[in-house]
Amino acid sequence: MEKWILIDKMDQVKEVSEKLLQAKVMAVDTETTGLNPHISKLRLIQIAVEGSATVIFDCFKLLPEAVKEISDILTSPAIKIFQNAKFDLKFLRSENIQVSGWIFDTMLAAKLLKTSGGPQSVGLASLVSFYLNQTLSKEQQKSDFSSKLTMEQLNYAAKDAEILLDLRLRLLDEIKKNQLIEVARLEFACVYAIASMEYDGIYLDKKKWLILSEETQQMKEKALSQLYPFIGYPTVQLGLFGNHKAYGSNVNSNKQVLKMLNENGISVKNTSKQSLSHFVQHPIVVSLMKYRYASKALSSFLHTIPNQININTGRLHPQYSQIGAWSGRMSCGRPNIQQIPRGKAFRQCFATLPGRKLVIADYSQIELRVIAQISGDQRMIVAYNNGDDLHKLTASLVLQKKTSLITKKERQAAKAVNFGLVFGMGAAGLQAYAEETYGVKMSSSEAVLFKERFFMAYKGVETWHKELQKNKPGISRTLAGRKHTYNRESGLSIRYNTPVQGTAADILKNALGMLYVKLKDSNTSIVAVVHDEIVLECDQAEAQETSLLLRKTMEEAGARYLKDVPVVAEASIADSWAGK
Repeated sequence: MEKWILIDKMDQVKEVSEKLLQAKVMAVDTETTGLNPHISKLRLIQIAVEGSATVIFDCFKLLPEAVKEISDILTSPAIKIFQNAKFDLKFLRSENIQVSGWIFDTMLAAKLLKTSGGPQSVGLASLVSFYLNQTLSKEQQKSDFSSKLTMEQLNYAAKDAEILLDLRLRLLDEIKKNQLIEVARLEFACVYAIASMEYDGIYLDKKKWLILSEETQQMKEKALSQLYPFIGYPTVQLGLFGNHKAYGSNVNSNKQVLKMLNENGISVKNTSKQSLSHFVQHPIVVSLMKYRYASKALSSFLHTIPNQININTGRLHPQYSQIGAWSGRMSCGRPNIQQIPRGKAFRQCFATLPGRKLVIADYSQIELRVIAQISGDQRMIVAYNNGDDLHKLTASLVLQKKTSLITKKERQAAKAVNFGLVFGMGAAGLQAYAEETYGVKMSSSEAVLFKERFFMAYKGVETWHKELQKNKPGISRTLAGRKHTYNRESGLSIRYNTPVQGTAADILKNALGMLYVKLKDSNTSIVAVVHDEIVLECDQAEAQETSLLLRKTMEEAGARYLKDVPVVAEASIADSWAGK
């Protein structure tokens, strides 16, 4: 039997379609002229099924005429195997080729198996070597697919698809053996949403961004000028490559800044934000913090992000790593909009064009709700089922005051107590965390007392902590079954945190997978995700309906794993991301 067949005429498409439409499992791969689906072109689609030659469609010769026929194949009931499915899905969409049904992504499966003895590298060649004990050449991967195809390119393309059939079987065995079926299901369902989100991108108002850049530059320069009396006024010095400004102290050198601070009566051992938090009213520290904020904002976001707007779409297309952290959380880059400052000045720049709206929803206290479920703490479970404010409840319990008498400041302090102590902070850590994160001053004795009263009030959390302290398990699982293996250096805090953060990530991914199905045929797009938050863009007339759908879907997604605790999502409709 021949290894592959090249299809470059429409009558050939019909000849191979019947066989492919009957397949129960098919492996799918693509070759492209580059990495950007809005700029580069789809050249080949390779489809391999058991017992037949791999079919290679030459898209340059067949599209757009063959879009319907290829879409019919890729929307058939067969399981579709991909290696890094989101890449292929984006390029297929760029040619209006539809894909639906169950996906098995070998790269995502391998990432799930990393902590179960799997390989650390999840590239296709590494997986084939590790699981199949074969060598897969990737020499042609970066060859020019935009011109006449060579035999070497076609052999390479066919092999990349064909090998996925055997690789899936090995990975599926490992997924079953390690009891990862449920978490694999939600990851494979989620990949459609991630591909769609990256392809659609998010709109950035360049005019507002430019104004913000100019204001931030002015803030930086003003803060620097306020530091001149302490770091030295700039002088012009002659240099080999022309004149430059020199200062008595380099404000970007932590060592020199520390010396300057100490010389001006600010006794700190380092220049960290935590150390300086004790001197936030001092004019030197005020100016230094403004300078640092402005410098970071300019270098990390304001100067770089406009350069990443796609020339063809006029939008940003952030790239998400679906399993980007050890807990299962997603990470983001190019640009990393998950790290965009939460203030109005930045977020109002992420907006919509006339006639469109953003619908923004996030989970209410999702990690505390997960802790209530995992620990079985009855006081927390009852409070959430009654719709009580857990932060007010904690404030009431540790301060021994009626809930109705709790002030805003006391509730803020309780936030620090809740989020700090559930993840294993000591009293000293709680004291520092409360001041640095929530601006709440707490004495050492108060921190000790609050910790003691917290665990007296939440016995289920205390029992959960003590079990982890006693047993120090080498493995933990999220409520969806995601597995994490700890190393010898792993402390208790990571054992408290991992199953909680991981479960919250699983819930969000479950919501994304469900949303994709519900939104697939609409004019609504998923445009951003930040840990417990989902942002949609829709037509203005559909905003109310979309808001309700988003909230209900997010809550339904959480209810799959939190059986005893209600999951609550809160949604808002706005013209920009700042309207949350």
